[in-house]
Amino acid sequence: MKAIVLEKHGAPDALKYKEDIKTPAISTDEVLVKIESTSVNRVDLVIRNGYPGLSLNFPHIPGGDIAGVISETGSNVKEFKKGDRVVCWPIVITEEDDFVLKGRASLSPKWKYFGMHMNGSYAEYASVHKSSLVRLPDSVTFDDAAALPVAGLTAYHAVNTVGNLKKGETFFIWGGTSGLGIIAVQLALNSGAEVIATAGTDEKAELLEKLGVKNIFNHYNDKDIAGEVLKLTGGYGADVVLDYIGPATYEQSFKMVRKGGKILWCGIMTGRETNVSIHMTYLRHISLMGLYLGEINELEELVSIVAEGKVKPYISEILPLKDAVKAHTLIQEGKSIGKIILKP
Repeated sequence: MKAIVLEKHGAPDALKYKEDIKTPAISTDEVLVKIESTSVNRVDLVIRNGYPGLSLNFPHIPGGDIAGVISETGSNVKEFKKGDRVVCWPIVITEEDDFVLKGRASLSPKWKYFGMHMNGSYAEYASVHKSSLVRLPDSVTFDDAAALPVAGLTAYHAVNTVGNLKKGETFFIWGGTSGLGIIAVQLALNSGAEVIATAGTDEKAELLEKLGVKNIFNHYNDKDIAGEVLKLTGGYGADVVLDYIGPATYEQSFKMVRKGGKILWCGIMTGRETNVSIHMTYLRHISLMGLYLGEINELEELVSIVAEGKVKPYISEILPLKDAVKAHTLIQEGKSIGKIILKP
């Protein structure tokens, strides 16, 4: 089969396009998915570069977003059949533990992630455990579906579950036109919240305006964004701040969050550590909450929302799988909007 393979960590050109990779075998509890679309996530760049404590089994196929058609089923798979359209939860959990029994399977220490702990979606086929399969309605395209398992699920988990955003609250997000950001903005608007977002270019700002965001700042040119947010909210600040940037934005995120509010962290674009004022955190009753991905039922709910037309992923480019280097380069240089889709 065709696939993108990492033989070592490195720059985008470490991604090698191959046409002679062995199609994965499946167990009795797995299906073989013919991948119609996948997408590129920032975590793919982190994995490609190498991350402390993470060891890949080279040669390695990256990618966490699987959307396609079942081409083969194991003998123990009864709920799905050949020809079914599916999108896949990017986590595989095959053993029950306390987290699984409490409905928090994504937190289990036994979890495995496509494209990290096992071969992923930058390929024509992937073997997927039956417990990670989600039915894909005909009304949702494979391209849109490929935007949901990682970026979309993280956005849903952040806004609807961890953030528990309510009507009338204020939601702030750094970088509102990323793949995660565009879905998070739509979910926040759907909840009835007031949304404030940043964008780095006029083109990105215009997209946010079309989505319905009224207050947009340029995170390169506007220096005191926190101060502006405080002005817009009468000095109170935002109820929920979504920050996947990291140390570069944390100080302003902390300044702008309302007393009793939440800062949600789900990324490390500018580093892994920052300073936190314990005193001001408890004095202002601020919740600092880390998150990643979400549960399979949340992905099912998100798929339903997309099928109903209430949320629409934004796809800026659709590229053949062999152009994965270009896709990584565009994202690394900050030149992409929304999602870049790769087609095997």
